[in-house]
Amino acid sequence: MGMLSEGLTQVLIPASALVGIVFALLQWYLVSKVKVSGDSSNGLSDKLIEEEEDGVNNREASIKCAEIQHAISVGATSFLFTQYKYLSVFMCVFAAIIFLFLGSVKGFSTKSEPCTYNKGSLCKPALANAAFSTLAFLLGALTSVLSGFLGMKIATYANARTTLEARKGVGKAFVTAFRSGAVMGFLLSANGLLVLYITIILFKLYYGDDWEGLYESITGYGLGGSSMALFGRVGGGIYTKAADVGADLVGKVERNIPEDDPRNPAVIADNVGDNVGDIAGMGSDLFGSYAESSCAALFVASISSFGISHDYTAMSFPLIISSVGIVVCLVTTLFATDLFEIKDVSEIEPSLKRQLVVSTILMTVGIAMVSFFALPSEFTLFNFGTEKAVKNWHLFFCVSIGLWAGLVIGYTTEYYTSNAYSPVQDVADSCRTGAATNVIFGLALGYKSVIIPIFAIAIAIYVSFSLAAMYGIAVAALGMLSTIATGLAIDAYGPISDNAGGIAEMAGMSPKIRERTDALDAAGNTTAAIGKGFAIGSAALVSLALFGAFVSRAGIKTVDVLTPKVFIGLIVGAMLPYWFSAMTMKSVGSAALKMVEEVRRQFNTIPGLMEGRAKPDYANCVKISTDASLREMIPPGALVMLTPLIAGTLFGVETLAGVLAGSLVSGVQVAISASNTGGAWDNAKKYIEAGASEHAKTLGPKGSDAHKAAVIGDTIGDPLKDTSGPSLNILIKLMAVESLVFAPFFAAHGVEMANPKLLSLILFSLFAITSAKVFFEERFEDGWENRWVVSDWKKDENTAGVWNHTSGKWNGDPNDKGIQTSEDYRFYAISAEFPEFSNKDQTLVFQFSVKHEQKLDCGGGYMKLLSGEVDQKKFGGDTSYSIMFGPDICGYSTKKVHAILNYNETNHLIKKEVPCETDQLSHVYTFIIRPDATYSILIDNVEKQTGSLYSDWDLLPPKQIKDPEAKKPEDWDDKEYISDPEDKKPEGYDDIPKELPDPDAKKPEDWEDEEDGEWTAPTIPNPEYKGHEGKGFVKLKASGVNL
Repeated sequence: MGMLSEGLTQVLIPASALVGIVFALLQWYLVSKVKVSGDSSNGLSDKLIEEEEDGVNNREASIKCAEIQHAISVGATSFLFTQYKYLSVFMCVFAAIIFLFLGSVKGFSTKSEPCTYNKGSLCKPALANAAFSTLAFLLGALTSVLSGFLGMKIATYANARTTLEARKGVGKAFVTAFRSGAVMGFLLSANGLLVLYITIILFKLYYGDDWEGLYESITGYGLGGSSMALFGRVGGGIYTKAADVGADLVGKVERNIPEDDPRNPAVIADNVGDNVGDIAGMGSDLFGSYAESSCAALFVASISSFGISHDYTAMSFPLIISSVGIVVCLVTTLFATDLFEIKDVSEIEPSLKRQLVVSTILMTVGIAMVSFFALPSEFTLFNFGTEKAVKNWHLFFCVSIGLWAGLVIGYTTEYYTSNAYSPVQDVADSCRTGAATNVIFGLALGYKSVIIPIFAIAIAIYVSFSLAAMYGIAVAALGMLSTIATGLAIDAYGPISDNAGGIAEMAGMSPKIRERTDALDAAGNTTAAIGKGFAIGSAALVSLALFGAFVSRAGIKTVDVLTPKVFIGLIVGAMLPYWFSAMTMKSVGSAALKMVEEVRRQFNTIPGLMEGRAKPDYANCVKISTDASLREMIPPGALVMLTPLIAGTLFGVETLAGVLAGSLVSGVQVAISASNTGGAWDNAKKYIEAGASEHAKTLGPKGSDAHKAAVIGDTIGDPLKDTSGPSLNILIKLMAVESLVFAPFFAAHGVEMANPKLLSLILFSLFAITSAKVFFEERFEDGWENRWVVSDWKKDENTAGVWNHTSGKWNGDPNDKGIQTSEDYRFYAISAEFPEFSNKDQTLVFQFSVKHEQKLDCGGGYMKLLSGEVDQKKFGGDTSYSIMFGPDICGYSTKKVHAILNYNETNHLIKKEVPCETDQLSHVYTFIIRPDATYSILIDNVEKQTGSLYSDWDLLPPKQIKDPEAKKPEDWDDKEYISDPEDKKPEGYDDIPKELPDPDAKKPEDWEDEEDGEWTAPTIPNPEYKGHEGKGFVKLKASGVNL
């Protein structure tokens, strides 16, 4: 047993977390002293201005800064709340899946079972583990969401303050930006530690001495954190890069205007993206790494002698490391904000790098102390079925090597991405001959930058595994993340500085202020690349530790790559990072294409925009990024979340082990290469723009051919370094922790691969799900009028209808609006244009929702798919179409779904009856046409009709036709019936009318008796009418038939 008592441990961990939170609040208070307003009390009087220059003491500029900051904050908050609304549904659904899967391991038994590793003890029932794992998942997810949201709010709070402080000098601006980053860093690390510690304490009230069950359920905390990080990184990355690429391509390349120019319609979306992607997404990402590394270390420890001997302090070793890390980072932060003053722009980057070195050195000392005081001098660890003797100094080396490997990765990343060194300068020089050579040099740089980090990771893995098996790798990952507060502070500093520069440009502040913010941004861009290197390196170690925990929990003795089950998993897993990258890259490209088209449209259609006399429509660009990111984040997320469930359930734990190993080995390489390539292209552009050296001056200035080539390279690199690359580290971590959480279920119910066709079917289905493309989608939210064209078509002057934008008369969500007809007896037509597409060899899905609110209605709520040649202003009933689909209700007789296909310029109606819904509620109608000429019609996702296009429509010539030479027989009688002479009229027939006046009918308000005549109610069928028509016999006489 170590020298640190259990009581002191229980005080040290929460105390460190609380100290971190208090320090974060102190930093926030210091930042808040910089006022953003145009009042005289804003602290910007002449006495506080240290330098006199154009625009320094400009109250109007201060007011503009406040307005721009508000717009960015509102846009970022709106996006995150919308994203969280969707994620809340995912959280609930996946929480239910966790409970059902884990609860079914022992048939939802409530009986205690022998422990998996300590067979002499009883562990809590599987149902309890399922419930607590589900709760831990929800806590991890909520903490991750909170981490990202707090980071975003802090960044949007600090960006304009950094801009205003830049008027006093670069040192003031640096301190403001770095303190703001520190707020995020300490809040995230402290909150993560505190919530995890409290969760363990509360769970321990039930589990008692069942360490195995306790920490197995705690792994759900890591799963929750990482799953939210996935959607945060991917969604935020798509948002920010769609706006960034759109703004750069049109603004810089086509219009030759500066970055962050207020004339650019995408500039607000670009700055919002910095906060939702580079702040909120990155915060959730690093929190997920921290949570997973802690959970992996705790789980492995729980099946070692720590758990068996109930040594609480030794068990809490991972949490103590994090606690010491918070204190170390607190001291390190003072080096940047209080002990050293930045007086020149050249001192910014060394100051940030000093943070990494100082924190690493101090943390090494802290690790030595913790290893000596918290751990027994010697103990045993679980090592794939055997016990391994470990000494406390072994773990000191494991944690330290992870810590120093992170520093090596960081400095290697800096060398390959900073414009102070030859690799980036070579990339910049290649721009002389155009964008193509720039791209070639950048890709080569990215591939080469993988070498040293991989060797560093490999050495760390070898040493830590040799000393302490999988537990050594887990604490090595934790060592790399032990200074997460400082790492996050540096990472958040970059986007805050970037936003500050954009605000300075948009507010029209002096060029000297923009030079200072650019210098802050350039340093932040390099350190952000360093942060990505830390995140990817730690992800590799975390994933391997989780992989080891999964193998142990699933009962796999050896992972033999020569067996077919493992090898197929290996190659499929190695493919997943490429599939994932393809999705995210294409998502950014698709969203950027829409953004480019919108920015071009505004420049071409808004008079005076280019001259600065008119304001652009910023909101529409924000909406494009928001819609694209929310829609496009689903397929990559589905790929990552479904792969372990499918592989583990259908093909067994050995195949899943191969998938995890393959994705880890492949994903790390692709992630490092993508991130460094994008970072190098970005800094090559900044190198040319700054013109700080004679070499750079020969390539510039802004607007030169070399600069335009650099901008193109930077634009290509944006989705690599800010979307695909950073998201890949979540892929390899998330699949590993998800596999660990579901390991009991896979081990109990996972089946061996019995049929290769089944594997092909599953992979094809997964490909189809994640590769679906939405050609057109409309939610009728703000700005819908700009996308739709109301037709002028009408039958006469009094029949043209007017559309209403409303949520409906009843049962309506006020935020869920659509378009609605406003009057009866009118004609309505409206259309929207979308990009040309072909559904050849693809499944076409035609879907919309409609509600008939009137009890007795007469009108069609159908949609038509038109050709691109249609004049939308003349769109009407006679306009030709390809497909017409939807419900048609008229009175009591017509209540059906139309499904009409135009083929060979002829409309063909479906031959089957498809009744529609008439309950005055909203219903979703879906028409699916498949490449194999089959179809399905669904209402509210329930199949109502299915079959073949050829059999259910008259699209093909008939097999038989009437004989053209046949003649009607001379004795043919056309009468089908003859009267029945014995038929009599029923009694009371004449007393019961066939129809009755409709009791629900009301006289129209505009009815005039003098002009229209006396009004009478329409009639409806009388249910009491017995009905009588003369009976007859069918005449069965035909030529050639003898009766």
